[in-house]
Amino acid sequence: MRSSLEKILFYGGGVAFVMLNCLAIWMEIWIFPVVSVMLVFLYLLIFRVDTLLYIMAFVTPLSMPFGDAQIGFQLSLPSEPIMILVMLLFIFRIMYDMKIDKKILKHPITIAIFVYFFWLIITTITSELPMVSLKYVLCRLWFVIPCYFMVIQLIGKRDKPIVTFFTWHAIGVALVVFITTVRHAMQGFSETVGHWIMSPFYNDHTAYGAILAFMLPITIAFIFLPESKKWQKVLYIVLSVILLMGLYLSFSRAAWLGFITGAGVFCILKLRIKLSWCLIGGALIGMFFYFFADDILYKMSRNTQDSSGDFASHIRSISNIKTDASNVERLNRWEAARGMIVEQPVVGWGPGTYQFVYAPFQKGRYKTIISTNFGDGGNAHSEYIGPWAETGTVGLLTVLALVVLILYYGIRTCIRSHDTFTRIIALAMSISLITYYIHGFLNNFLDTDKLALPYWAAFAVIVVLSSRVKEKQSFNSNTDSTDNMDPENPSKSV
Repeated sequence: MRSSLEKILFYGGGVAFVMLNCLAIWMEIWIFPVVSVMLVFLYLLIFRVDTLLYIMAFVTPLSMPFGDAQIGFQLSLPSEPIMILVMLLFIFRIMYDMKIDKKILKHPITIAIFVYFFWLIITTITSELPMVSLKYVLCRLWFVIPCYFMVIQLIGKRDKPIVTFFTWHAIGVALVVFITTVRHAMQGFSETVGHWIMSPFYNDHTAYGAILAFMLPITIAFIFLPESKKWQKVLYIVLSVILLMGLYLSFSRAAWLGFITGAGVFCILKLRIKLSWCLIGGALIGMFFYFFADDILYKMSRNTQDSSGDFASHIRSISNIKTDASNVERLNRWEAARGMIVEQPVVGWGPGTYQFVYAPFQKGRYKTIISTNFGDGGNAHSEYIGPWAETGTVGLLTVLALVVLILYYGIRTCIRSHDTFTRIIALAMSISLITYYIHGFLNNFLDTDKLALPYWAAFAVIVVLSSRVKEKQSFNSNTDSTDNMDPENPSKSV
């Protein structure tokens, strides 16, 4: 009787709460719904942080920018306020009672993240614009703490949270694809329109393409999970088709290249091609480009195929460094970054400062119709060159260390694990990260919540799975050693 009364009060109160908020919105009394949302988030933060993390995963693709980046204040709502709340909760709980598994803290990837942030702090102190760098580091913290450390806590020893977290994120991305595709269809699927039609969810087609290329290996992998029910397999097939359609219509050449490269790495792993052969092949390709660099650059300079709605022509435009404004502007940004690196090779100019200081380093022959001298043209268009210019050579090394370590542990976990779920998930996360690392040669989006959330969450998944595999192998090794002991003389093996 008491239980029934509690349910009536709970659901009745919930319905009344929603109706009051609807009435307040209709009467344009905005303070009531704002306070209501804050109370709901506060409740989830205290009692159901797992649900809040799933909500964070779902709303991040659907979040919209608020503020003005030019005045130094811009947040993505509601995702970034949620991330900030979760970060504060994590810090408070660490100070109060929560303990992090020592295996996670001692994991080489976690240590590499600590080193990465340590160097960010050092270069913030030496920064050309300390306040800009400080805001940049704080922003990175509210990405990494919720999406890496809190996701690790969410997963724990269970498998289900991994699938739930990325499923909700994939659904959020699919909704953006659906809305974007409908709007794009109304514009006749124009390639020019395709560069901005995903706004305000994503600022341009390259960021949009990057998340689609990242999420596709994950949704495809979820189809083959051993515990997936029939309706779940259908859901993941539908999600994969939607994301693939969005990827094609994104007209993002870097995203296409990243996805194709990820598929190539999957084939290499599936066919069990030896690493030594891959290294030899990579070395031969590198030598080819080195010895024939002049001929290649000459051919590229003669390519006048601009970006196009035609797939084949759009692919050919990748090598156009003469008339394609997008390609030439990248060369302009990279050349400016080179000048910055030469002048400040060790500590760089400070995290997040590139767009404010690169203008004087531009050279006339690389400037295009989209070049700017006012510090409003964005970043260095590279996840490697940008950190090199902003945090120096040491900063670049910390970034490369993260790349190498996460791929090493992801692929090793996939190969060494005997558990089907672990192998599929580790492979999916590794391939997804590879798509982004290839994309990262041409663009950088880890300073946005849209890419930072799945990126650092993939790190969390690989760290948890690799720790499990190591623990299981250690347990089996100890068990075998115990079984081989002479019961009469334990110090002597049989």
